[in-house]
Amino acid sequence: MPLSKYVKMFSIAIITVMMLTMLPKHEYAKIPDDAVMFQDFEGSNTMFTAAQGATGALSEVEAYEGEQSLKYEVLESGDPSVGKGSISIKSMGQPVDATGMEYFVFYIKDTQGSNTIKVSLTDSNGHSTDFGWKAMSTKKNEWVRYEVPMSSFTGIDFSSISEVRIGQWNEGIYYIDQLFFAKSLPPIPPDQPTAFHPSGEYDNFVVVELRTYSVGADIYYTTDGSIPTKESSLYKGPLRLEASTTLKAVAYNPKGDIYSEISTFDYVIHQSQDLLKPKASPAAGTYAVAQAVELSASEGAAIYYTTDGKNPTTSSKKYSQPIKLSKNTVIKAIAVKGQYKSEVAVNDYTIDKHSTPFLKADGKKMRNHYGSGDEVVLRGTNAGGWLVMESWMSPTNSPDQKTTIKTLTDRFGGETAWELINLYQDHYWTEADFDNIKEAGMNIVRLPFSYFEMLHEDGSLKDTAFDRMDWFVEEAAKREIYVILDMHGAPGSQNGKDHSGDTSRPDIGNLFGNKENMDKTIFLWGKIAERYKDEKWLAGYDLLNEPGGATGIEQFDFYDQLYKAIREKDKNHIMFIEAIWEPYHLPKPDLYGWENVVYSYHFYGWDNIDSFPSQKRFTDSKIPMVNEMTNYNVPLLVGEFTLFNNLQSWDYALNVYEEQGWSFTTWSYKVTGEGSSWGMYTGNPPKVNIQRDSEEEIRSKWSQVGTNTSFERNDYFVDVIRNYASPDFRSIDERMWIANFEGLDKSTSFDTGSWAAASLDFENKASGEASLKLVVNNDGNKDVTQQYVSFKTSVNLVDEANKYPKYLLFDVFNGTGKESNVAVTLIDKNGKQATASTHAQTKALANAWSRVPLLLKSVDGEIDKSSIVEIRLAMEDPGTYNFDNIFVGQSFSNNVPAKIDILTVRGLVEKADIQPGGIRNAVLVQLDNAERDFKKADDFAKQGKEKQAEQARKNGYKTLDSLKDFVSKHLGKHIREEDAAKIVSTLDYIIAKKTMTP
Repeated sequence: MPLSKYVKMFSIAIITVMMLTMLPKHEYAKIPDDAVMFQDFEGSNTMFTAAQGATGALSEVEAYEGEQSLKYEVLESGDPSVGKGSISIKSMGQPVDATGMEYFVFYIKDTQGSNTIKVSLTDSNGHSTDFGWKAMSTKKNEWVRYEVPMSSFTGIDFSSISEVRIGQWNEGIYYIDQLFFAKSLPPIPPDQPTAFHPSGEYDNFVVVELRTYSVGADIYYTTDGSIPTKESSLYKGPLRLEASTTLKAVAYNPKGDIYSEISTFDYVIHQSQDLLKPKASPAAGTYAVAQAVELSASEGAAIYYTTDGKNPTTSSKKYSQPIKLSKNTVIKAIAVKGQYKSEVAVNDYTIDKHSTPFLKADGKKMRNHYGSGDEVVLRGTNAGGWLVMESWMSPTNSPDQKTTIKTLTDRFGGETAWELINLYQDHYWTEADFDNIKEAGMNIVRLPFSYFEMLHEDGSLKDTAFDRMDWFVEEAAKREIYVILDMHGAPGSQNGKDHSGDTSRPDIGNLFGNKENMDKTIFLWGKIAERYKDEKWLAGYDLLNEPGGATGIEQFDFYDQLYKAIREKDKNHIMFIEAIWEPYHLPKPDLYGWENVVYSYHFYGWDNIDSFPSQKRFTDSKIPMVNEMTNYNVPLLVGEFTLFNNLQSWDYALNVYEEQGWSFTTWSYKVTGEGSSWGMYTGNPPKVNIQRDSEEEIRSKWSQVGTNTSFERNDYFVDVIRNYASPDFRSIDERMWIANFEGLDKSTSFDTGSWAAASLDFENKASGEASLKLVVNNDGNKDVTQQYVSFKTSVNLVDEANKYPKYLLFDVFNGTGKESNVAVTLIDKNGKQATASTHAQTKALANAWSRVPLLLKSVDGEIDKSSIVEIRLAMEDPGTYNFDNIFVGQSFSNNVPAKIDILTVRGLVEKADIQPGGIRNAVLVQLDNAERDFKKADDFAKQGKEKQAEQARKNGYKTLDSLKDFVSKHLGKHIREEDAAKIVSTLDYIIAKKTMTP
């Protein structure tokens, strides 16, 4: 080697060393001088208390500073809470004054991976902030300065903080040290970016994702060899490189104006000597209307095509403009550049003008008729727990499906094991369940399935692979319900969670990176697509449920393999592609050329689950993520979600979904645990112990898992969902006013208990003219029997059909500053009474108007609900409250009743099935006569002739009473029974309530 070359290499080495010494070192800054120390774990005093499912101990093995740290161990993965999986840390000596501090900080070494942390603060009075997840992530096996803005904590005395609680989801060991509060923090250089895919050689193109673990840091990059700065290109998502490129990237933290070290990645792209086949847009498939197909190829290449079935040559027609198709056509095309020719691209188009429910994506909407018909918003639920059991929601103690199969096989043999599982599945979901879903106004069921049902261990297809799926799709189609086939459990597991059916590699699974399992998954999806490619009531294929075993490009590349395998068999059905977890965790669809796809997100707001303000913030946060941060031109499905136990949260979120045009499927249709907000149907069937129960016991227990056998309709939640699954229900459901405080004199008085006073309030009202103000002053007695306001009424509250009248609903302004329930007392004509509280978790919000419900069948007591003459509303705590819009309805989400008058009756008559037409005309004539009388009454009243006005009103009500008898006479004969009953009940209401009287 020449000497000059040695000298050159030595010089480069010296320069490199000098540059490295000049770069900032990755050391975490020491504790600031203005910090207030909370706990440093030096000494031997009792400094912590571990909740159930966690342990704590002082450790000298690991310490960020000093001699000791806290070793916190989570024994079982799960959402940490105050009572489970978390650890409470006490202050050193006296409570700490953190007034004016901007950050709560601690150092943590996570031996498991990159995780967010739950944190709360408690003051010396025992008041705590929300125990919620914080934004920053840890780093595996590295000490991290974990920073939590004090602005994220509310509701405590910051001058006297005595306790900190920390929680982590994942099983494992975490070291914690140096807890303190600070006004400011010295900036830390961000972690330098990493890349996936790494530097290397690739064919045709490579998709590259840049990452940094540092929260709040942006990534800037260059592709021209220059040094990246904050003036360079801002990284916003994966990059597609189609030529050899040197990619340089740097992470930048605007706080402190500080950069990471520079990362350099070299990509060598080998372009195939063979020209790529021309691409067609729209893609080949079936369409309902004529199409204009555009062809594209490599730069500089000419395209030649045929539409007569012959293979194209350079003598064929040269492509110059979109090819218009109005009938079934096969377009064959080649790309030609110089002496090179591509392979023939074959694109088969079918134009089917027959009306069909078959869905395709059209921009951000799904439409039937192969994407050219009406918009279809999918609203429904999941068939969770049927083909994939989960112990928290299913009648089994097994940790996962794989364990169930193995345990039962080891105990009873393979044939009996599957007999038992089939017995469970036969009873768990029946034809009646489809009827329940249809009755709830839903048009979609997402079907979670796993490979266990479909593949042998060697990856070959079972003879019975499609038995369950065929039946499910067929039964749904009979009721015009769409189905999404959801790969909940892929071979090896895509996430290592119980809901994948395999927890043998917790939280990761053994799908990604395992070629055998990936190939099995690709094979299975190909078989599924081949079988259902023509099924018109199949909405599409959900490729992988919550694939948390990989993120970014590794996940996207496998999605692309599945996409291509399915498109080989099925050109038309939608594919649903899931994010982990946020919208910006999926790429732009055109990065991979994905078409006819829907992006699916699972929305679970785990912070303060029963707080409406918390759940509202969570729901609101998704809107800019979807519409601004990503704004992908694809439809959106909220494929799984719950709003937990607060009906106000459910109503708000579903209203947002409706406004945004988002489809949804709740999790889930049914679960174990009575009254659980997770299920539309809930119950407590006997749970199988797979290790101990005999075969006979298992058969007995799993024969009792039917919805009609061991579950009950979860009315509060189902009725809200129903009102958004079919939005018209909110207005057409049966509703009836109790009181709305309109048209009353200011001096109107109300009966109250001895510890309360009531009057009309014309300033603070939910709507209309006035509300009712209730002032409770009980001197601490809290005797709700004397803290009420009373409404006289005459109403039948019997609900034999579990439909109507179902709920007592009203708006409350709670001026006490403390959320609370309302005590409702019903009194019948015999003076008997019964009291119940409104829905436990749906409380009257503090210092705001909010609606609260009471499910009427939950009111126990020996009263005659058919003749309620008085309703009392009472509050426990002293203070001022306002009530408005009190009515009976069929759902918490019902709109308030419209004013019921002659126009209401006229609308019912015009819609009614009445034969012959002469009877309809006779009814309308009597309505005209009554309306004329009431118009006369209004005119007399304006002239001050009250006596004449009163007589005209009497005539009007008399006419309506006669009309009621006339309609009753023809009920079920010339007027359809259901229509006549509505007309009669509406006339009854107008006459009883004198709604035509000012």
